[in-house]
Amino acid sequence: MRKMKAVYLTMALMLGAFSLSACGSSNGSSQGTNTPEGTATAGSSTEASAKPSAKPVTLTFLIPNTEDVTPYNLIFKEFEAKTGNKVEVQALPGGDYDNMLKTRFSTGDFPDVFLMQPGTKQYVKLRADETLYEWSGEAGVWDNVIDTIVDFQKDAAGKAYGVPFGKTGMMGVFYNKDVFEKAGVAAPTNYANLIETAKKLKADGVTPFYEAVKDGWPTQVFYLTGWVSQVDQEIGDEGVQKLNVNQLKLSDIAALKDLFVKSKEIKDLGLFQKNTLSGTFDELQNELGEGKVAMAFMLDGILPQLEKKFGKDFVTNKIGFFPFPTAADTGTAMITPPNQLMVPSKAKNLDAAKELVKFMISKESVNIFYQSQPGIPVFKDATSELYPMQQTVKDYIDEGKSKVNVQNRLTASFLDLGKILQNFHITGDVDTAIKEMDANYVKDGNSKRLEGFE
Repeated sequence: MRKMKAVYLTMALMLGAFSLSACGSSNGSSQGTNTPEGTATAGSSTEASAKPSAKPVTLTFLIPNTEDVTPYNLIFKEFEAKTGNKVEVQALPGGDYDNMLKTRFSTGDFPDVFLMQPGTKQYVKLRADETLYEWSGEAGVWDNVIDTIVDFQKDAAGKAYGVPFGKTGMMGVFYNKDVFEKAGVAAPTNYANLIETAKKLKADGVTPFYEAVKDGWPTQVFYLTGWVSQVDQEIGDEGVQKLNVNQLKLSDIAALKDLFVKSKEIKDLGLFQKNTLSGTFDELQNELGEGKVAMAFMLDGILPQLEKKFGKDFVTNKIGFFPFPTAADTGTAMITPPNQLMVPSKAKNLDAAKELVKFMISKESVNIFYQSQPGIPVFKDATSELYPMQQTVKDYIDEGKSKVNVQNRLTASFLDLGKILQNFHITGDVDTAIKEMDANYVKDGNSKRLEGFE
């Protein structure tokens, strides 16, 4: 039981993207950790232009000890060679990183640069307008960051107190290519086509979808991926901002209710496995890998797990991916954002700290990072090894058809969503599930004393 609780917590953090330890360098993602096949170009920032300092200094760089410091040390070595400035890495315990960071801020013991979880919710946590340097007008920072991440990084006032750094993850539908080929079906072109495909797969003797209800957290992926393809189309960025200040209720969003209806329809049609209530993430991997299940709504953390069980060749050549489709097209790819670099406005070496951040997002530096930690880059000209399904998501990004996970765009959280969805799989009561989701969201906003919730 203790082990299961640990697994649940870890994956819940991956979904919400609130933990640096779960992201590697991108919150909620573990893609590319086993040197996957395939090379793709994504982006980087400007060329490194750091110049030797007249009076070299030693900068402090704060990072959780759950992060691999290898690529950072390689980048800092190049920074020292070009500027004479040294960088001292200070690793704090990952589980207590936020609290220790807040303590240092309260005592005035500011690092020069620190790594932080993604999103504008961190601005609220750190009282950014009082404590952090603001980057939105800084030259040479944003030109080569992909548009989706640029939009995500800025708050409602257009300010950015963090600079994205790392890789992006993804959630959507992972499928077994051999199973699809045997049944004579292809990746769907719209949602109706997805249901038709699932029915054909069932007729061919294969379970169309697997849902790990017992573990709880996997059930969230259907709704989070469906959000970017369906809910965002209804409420837009303006609606998300209204949710952020409690001016829009989750229970009033028709497209969100429709996602619950769609999930219930899949169950009623018998398109999930028979034992959804006892379904687990581990069994999902086995069933998908053995071809007993065709598809699963899942995050990319499944890839290294499948690779351990079935090999790199299997993951590279036999696993495909597509986003949650809409009524009209193939949908929008849901991505999880990278971590961010932050500089305290009262940093002892503010100018040198800003120079370090710009050096870290230069083309040379980000390529050093991705060589050590492959994944989908958030910069336009970087080089990174990708699984084919990651390349699929990168293509969506390049086409302007990607959106960051809504949980990263909201300051309040969807509390206990996994438990709500477990109950929903039992009762099938759409209205009750949405009301509970809405009530828990408002409860979290109240507890955090957010604007509009008090």
